[in-house]
Amino acid sequence: MPVNKLEIPVGRDVFLRIYSKTSSMHIVDDAIDHGESRWQLEEGTDYNYEFINKDGTEALDWHLNGPTSLHEKDPLHSSHGRIKTGNFVGTSHFSAFRKDESSSVSVDIEIRSVKTSYREDYQKMLEDIVESYTDLVMQQGAPVTQKFDIDYDAPQRTLYQKFSFVKSIIENEIFDESIHKIVLNPVRKWEETLEERHIESIRRVSRKEIRQIVSRNDRVPISGRIGPLSSLPRYLNVAKKIDSLDTTENQFVKFVLSSFYSFCSNLSSKKNAGEQLKREIKVICSILFKYLNDGFFKGISNLSHFNLGSPALQRKEGYREILQAWLMFDLSAKLAWSGGDRVYDAGKKNVAVLYEYWVFFKLLECVSDVFKITPVGKKELVKDEGDSINLCLCQGKTTMIHGSTHVGNRLLNVNLSYNRVFNQASQIEKSGSWTESMRPDYTLSIWPGEMTDKEAESKDTIVHIHFDAKYRIQNNIFSEKDLDDDDLQVEKENQEVGVYKRADLLKMHAYKDAIRRSSGAYILYPGEKNRKPFIGFNEIIPGLGAFCLNPGHESEQIPALKQFITEVVENFNNRISQREKAAMALHEIYSEESDPFYDPFPELFNSALFPDTIGVIVASFSSKKQLHWIKENKKYAICLENTNTGKIGLDDVFLNARYLLLYDQKDITSLRILKMTKNRPDIITKEGVRKMNYPSLPSDQLYLVYDVSEDAVEPELKDRPWLIEQLIQEKGNKPFVVKYTNLFPNNQHRKH
Repeated sequence: MPVNKLEIPVGRDVFLRIYSKTSSMHIVDDAIDHGESRWQLEEGTDYNYEFINKDGTEALDWHLNGPTSLHEKDPLHSSHGRIKTGNFVGTSHFSAFRKDESSSVSVDIEIRSVKTSYREDYQKMLEDIVESYTDLVMQQGAPVTQKFDIDYDAPQRTLYQKFSFVKSIIENEIFDESIHKIVLNPVRKWEETLEERHIESIRRVSRKEIRQIVSRNDRVPISGRIGPLSSLPRYLNVAKKIDSLDTTENQFVKFVLSSFYSFCSNLSSKKNAGEQLKREIKVICSILFKYLNDGFFKGISNLSHFNLGSPALQRKEGYREILQAWLMFDLSAKLAWSGGDRVYDAGKKNVAVLYEYWVFFKLLECVSDVFKITPVGKKELVKDEGDSINLCLCQGKTTMIHGSTHVGNRLLNVNLSYNRVFNQASQIEKSGSWTESMRPDYTLSIWPGEMTDKEAESKDTIVHIHFDAKYRIQNNIFSEKDLDDDDLQVEKENQEVGVYKRADLLKMHAYKDAIRRSSGAYILYPGEKNRKPFIGFNEIIPGLGAFCLNPGHESEQIPALKQFITEVVENFNNRISQREKAAMALHEIYSEESDPFYDPFPELFNSALFPDTIGVIVASFSSKKQLHWIKENKKYAICLENTNTGKIGLDDVFLNARYLLLYDQKDITSLRILKMTKNRPDIITKEGVRKMNYPSLPSDQLYLVYDVSEDAVEPELKDRPWLIEQLIQEKGNKPFVVKYTNLFPNNQHRKH
């Protein structure tokens, strides 16, 4: 029940008082049934504490020790302090002691999730992980043999945790139905045995019976003789096949029931087992005893070892569920899961970490379904390690699931990573973060199938999409309004205590912006309503957002996540997508370093061109009359044919040029610049040019005629010190095209 303060007895007439002005505390009478402390606080909250005597006065000689991440002593009053629960969920162990160390008391405080359904979520997620784990074990090609034993030397907290799982398993209707299905339709085997039968009842004899006819005693005489025999044995041993229930699979079922019963009985004898816990154990033991006393199990032998590859255990109703029940019991204390300690260790019921593991399997399911592949790395999640089968899913260690498949019109490589680290990398052609190292929970990478991932990184054809699992996230992560100063201050305070709200969205920005080739970052959280992802531009990626994945409701929510991944695939199949065009443009821009250019130039919003992409035609005029005609008619003609010196061939650089730099053939220092007023020149015959009265007309047949204007030249480009003498010496007198920046070979030294 909620209370406004906790007063926990720690000594004779001494109490540890915990209080808060804003948050509730709880005293939970049935907490022990769930392996919890009855003294409970809420996550993401600060609480004050002090020691008091029975009469309400301060007990100044008492102090509290606890985890440094949760506990903060008052520097002025050592018997006072704060408990900052942050994002911890589970049982936290404190120690209350007198200053003279004459008394010391352990104080367990439960920190509960703000989500009221966290207990159910915890159980549901564990069941789903065990189911996925079982599937992985069954998919191993080679038979796996495992010996079973219960470690009663495990930590007491672990044993209590195990009982909560055993209790939930046995009280589940599925477990009871599974036992009944096994009893009604068990796995059988045929065994051969010998039966002594009277010789008169035997109709067929084999070589074994013939040998007995000759050699066996207890014989009776016969009339006449059968060959050399004058008598026959009265009885013969005849082979007979019988139907037996004593199979390895049935032995395993008996073993599971016996193990549960033995475990509960031993736990009941523990000195710290309370009366309520003993009553709970007694109920469970009576159920198990009833199962074991069924006549079905009377003739079943004890199990020594068995093959997990048994088809019956994999597929037969009843047996598969019992196997899953055992694996859940086994898995619950990390006997077969190297990452389980993050969930159970030190009294934690770390539902947030379990949620992260659970989301991995759900995301793996989505990726496999969308891309229609069974990832080749999936088998690497389960490894036979001699005495155990280990689920190699551990927080902080990268797990790579990858595959290649034709999706639509492309062959794509797909890679799903768990806890992949993107280290700081300054080289733009390599994967990584260009700031600090980043480690998203999950990263979905997609790139063309003809490349390796390293090649795709270097050519900017790979796309990374990141996901983070946030169990404690609030449904109001995305604000529908602009935040004012008060809102931002509350947000900052929430971040300090580890409550996930808009800070998680900002973290997604960090992933997308810092990790090279990232096109999206999304939160996966147990909410109730999906928020449509934010789209960076006009396509599904790049983007940010969040998707709901709620244990027990994932079947209704996973389709939205699958639809998102499907739309990402469709974007890859669009060969003219803006994302792909942008990637190619960025690759071209960043693949080579460019020389700096500091000279005056028109603003880009006016020209829409960069100086190092603008072509300038360098050409000459032969007389003042020709220059006057060019200025008057605002045109300039260049011969196309190559019959004589000074003629050029048709080339894109001449078609795309934006400026004309004219120099006097008699004095190359006399320069003037003109701007093209049409995007493309006209191709005109000699007769057409003659009609224009073009002076100094050569005898060639075709000409490029440009529309030019000296008045159209931007002020920044007028009266510049064009350096073309060396270029003319290299190129000759015929017209040629250079980049605008090449007209200033020393511009990098003229930074202003």
